[in-house]
Amino acid sequence: MKRWHVPLLEEKEVLIIEDSQAVGILLKDFLNRLGFKKIRSCQNGKAGIEAFKEITATGTVPLVFLDYNLPDMNAFSIMTQLLNMKPEVKVIIETAREKTEESIKDVIAQGAYQYLAKPIRLEKIKEIIETLKNEESIITKEIFDSVVNLMSGATQFSLLRLSQYLDKTDEEITPIINQLMSNKKITQINTIKEIACPRCNNVRVAQMFHCPKCRGADFKQEKIIEHYKCGNVSTESSYAEDKCPKCHQVIKVFGVDYRTQDNFYACNECKEIFAEILSDYLCLKCNEKFTLEHAKLLSSKGYAWLR
Repeated sequence: MKRWHVPLLEEKEVLIIEDSQAVGILLKDFLNRLGFKKIRSCQNGKAGIEAFKEITATGTVPLVFLDYNLPDMNAFSIMTQLLNMKPEVKVIIETAREKTEESIKDVIAQGAYQYLAKPIRLEKIKEIIETLKNEESIITKEIFDSVVNLMSGATQFSLLRLSQYLDKTDEEITPIINQLMSNKKITQINTIKEIACPRCNNVRVAQMFHCPKCRGADFKQEKIIEHYKCGNVSTESSYAEDKCPKCHQVIKVFGVDYRTQDNFYACNECKEIFAEILSDYLCLKCNEKFTLEHAKLLSSKGYAWLR
């Protein structure tokens, strides 16, 4: 059986925020040797945050090496801003301080992925990268299986629906979509436009149907019979033994005694007979109820299986 390609960690972009030019060059050169090609360096916190915004605007989240002491900002402040923008970002803190110091403990507790002691040992960088590769390989395989399982129940699907149903980012989903396309399992189709909740923008919505009079949901599709002689109009099931429920005469000849109309509905709660069902939508994420007129219409890339 053909093995699926798991996107390599080395395909990620790396952002180095480090005021020491020598340390920045050391990190960049060694990461190049480990296979990383897209590496950007900044020498202060402000430039690092702007670079992070530019990178994430392209749909990717970089791996970040962050110096604890920078001339304009501290690591705690920078990392907080990065995590607020992209909670999934992996930040590796570089510092000459001891890991046991309270300030370093605070940064690690705030969400730093790893601690890299200075002077930097290349073996430690390699160890961190190997750990990250193993973790991401497992996570990517799990996401891949989830994507394929979700897509298997449909002939076509959107990137937006996949990311929302699996609670994953486009960055996590896109490499798997690209792999399925390269293996000629799926193909990209026209953009898919979907109904979304006006409150939370979620496309996980259910269409709800109601009686237009009482708004009840207990109704069924029926054939309607109109008895010409007495003018009775009621459901076919009300004509027991072909007798009109109003005048109790037997209806005999279609077109002479009576006529029928298909595709009507009868409400079991208020007994209303109607031709058009009242419908609205329920968001399965936030429970917001809304009509089609108030729904948002969101577009995203569409894909379909190749048969």
